[in-house]
Amino acid sequence: MIKRESIDDIISACRIEEVVGDFVRLQKRGVNYIGLCPFHNEKTPSFTVSPAKGIFKCFGCGEAGDSVGFVMKHEHYAYIDALRYLANKYNIEIKETAQTSEEVQLINERESLFAVTACANNFFSKVLYEHEEGKSIGLPYFKERGFSDETIRKFQLGYSPKQRDALLTYALKQGYTQENLEKAGLIIVKSHEANSRPFDRFSDRVMFPIHNFSGKIIAFGGRVLGAVDKHISKYINSPETNIYHKSDVLYGIFQAKTAIKKADKCYLVEGYTDVISLNQAGIENVVASSGTSLTTGQIKLLNKLTDNVTVVYDGDSAGIHAALRAVGMLLKENINLRIILLPPDEDPDSFARHNDLRQIIDYFSENEQDFLGFKINLLLKDLGDDPVKKANFVNQIADDIALIPDIIKVSMFVKQCSALMSVEESILYRAVNKIRIKNYKNEKDKQATGESNIAEIFTTKPQPQTLLDLTPLTLVDIEKKIISLLVNYGNKTLYLPNEDPLAKEKTMEVRVDQFIFDNLRSDEIGFETPLYQKFYNAYVEIVETNPIDITNKLKQYPDAEINNLYLSLIEINPTPSPLWESSKVKSFINTIYNNSEKLLEEVMRTLQMLRLMKLITIKTNYKKLLKEAKSTDEALMYLAKIKEVNLISCEIEKVLGVTYR
Repeated sequence: MIKRESIDDIISACRIEEVVGDFVRLQKRGVNYIGLCPFHNEKTPSFTVSPAKGIFKCFGCGEAGDSVGFVMKHEHYAYIDALRYLANKYNIEIKETAQTSEEVQLINERESLFAVTACANNFFSKVLYEHEEGKSIGLPYFKERGFSDETIRKFQLGYSPKQRDALLTYALKQGYTQENLEKAGLIIVKSHEANSRPFDRFSDRVMFPIHNFSGKIIAFGGRVLGAVDKHISKYINSPETNIYHKSDVLYGIFQAKTAIKKADKCYLVEGYTDVISLNQAGIENVVASSGTSLTTGQIKLLNKLTDNVTVVYDGDSAGIHAALRAVGMLLKENINLRIILLPPDEDPDSFARHNDLRQIIDYFSENEQDFLGFKINLLLKDLGDDPVKKANFVNQIADDIALIPDIIKVSMFVKQCSALMSVEESILYRAVNKIRIKNYKNEKDKQATGESNIAEIFTTKPQPQTLLDLTPLTLVDIEKKIISLLVNYGNKTLYLPNEDPLAKEKTMEVRVDQFIFDNLRSDEIGFETPLYQKFYNAYVEIVETNPIDITNKLKQYPDAEINNLYLSLIEINPTPSPLWESSKVKSFINTIYNNSEKLLEEVMRTLQMLRLMKLITIKTNYKKLLKEAKSTDEALMYLAKIKEVNLISCEIEKVLGVTYR
């Protein structure tokens, strides 16, 4: 187990904007950062990162947490693994205590699969560089492709020997089980065949490990060498496992993510060697679709880093068709799409080997075109003067434009298509809207669940205004408000009138949380909601122990219920866009969040509301007892108590300007 002091060191070192920024493209807004939420599908950013508070919060889906919580949620890590990831990121030495046998048994299947794939990769790398077979067969293949030792090690390439159970034998000696090797897709077990023995899936192949976003190996691709039998696949990949879902993975994303964010652009290719050769040549912001056709999940992964994607495919018919297939999917996800077709008989791998960095950059910049220019240049020459063919082609273009969610982009492409194809803009708009309406009907069910990617229709009707919620506040609402005040303003200072006439100072300072404590204690008020009482008790305990570090203590509180309540209630101050950052706006925001008088007024009002709600509850109980009174004296007693409660309630209602009856 990791010692508490190491956990504290890790959490203290974390900068939430850096941790989240490794996975989400963030933009600075005032003192905070915003981006598209990685936990649900959205087009408009509702995901906010607050460096001051050390937390993230999505106002769309409600996910919230600190650096450790983000890594756990995003990477599906256990708490300990998230801490190890962050310790590695910030170069913090971890101090541990010995694990008990029970703790060892608690390691889940995902962690076991990560461990066994790492073991397999170590084996493949070792064979490549240290065994005769690897040095004579695997290493020459990589060298012939021009890969340097630095590149081979950067992408952790390897070789799986011809011996059918070499990896199986090695892994078993290292303490891994046959079951986990099978679950990781590293061996094949044919249990239905009599006398069959398990064997390695990738024997006699050069190996390309596939990394997830944070750098852990989750799968492999293997390429057979030499003459290929028609019954043997040239490339094979790991099967789907608990840690590998190929439709959500991009090859090279771990090595490329920093360069993609820096350039705000990504080159998308098809194969492993395409990525490696371009990376070695100096084009580091490049990824591949990992041996599968491009998927929505892969595009969403890219969209975390950039919305500018350039597809680089072979110049042959297969490459052209692959580019055409990718167009619609990328446009639908609002990607700014560009396309590059390489010269005939070239693929990205060979092109990178045949040209230096300057030549590659020049070719890319000179031949990059948007999807409209790509399609028109590619297909228009085959249409001739046939009006029917041209009409069909324009309809195909309209299909593509209709997929784009951004209506400004739509209008620009409509204008461009109108000029290039000599078609009136109004006709194109009608065609685009017709397709959008059709798409809208087809995706109605998705829209109902909030998952739709339906693009805006140009003839949309205004939506009805949302009605204001006029439901009276309940006791639960007020109790929640008290807890929220503690969470967000507990350590703020209030300036109260000094009631001592002999005191030199006219005001006295008191923390918000202490003021609330004193009021609740003097009135002997508790919380009816068990969770709020539990949180309040924990808060009081923390303040009495260490009032300075209360925020970190609550973020790291071991009770999940208290931790989740804290994260759900914490406010991230709204930050205006640069257009609004005038001195007047800043002054207005500072007045709301930093004005002691307004804060005191809010605290006092909430406490009075809590008192009023408690009095209403007491009065309800007295009325019930009045009905059950067994004598006149008993009835008169309860009537007197009800009158007393009414008098106090009326005074509070006058102060609040509300009436509850």
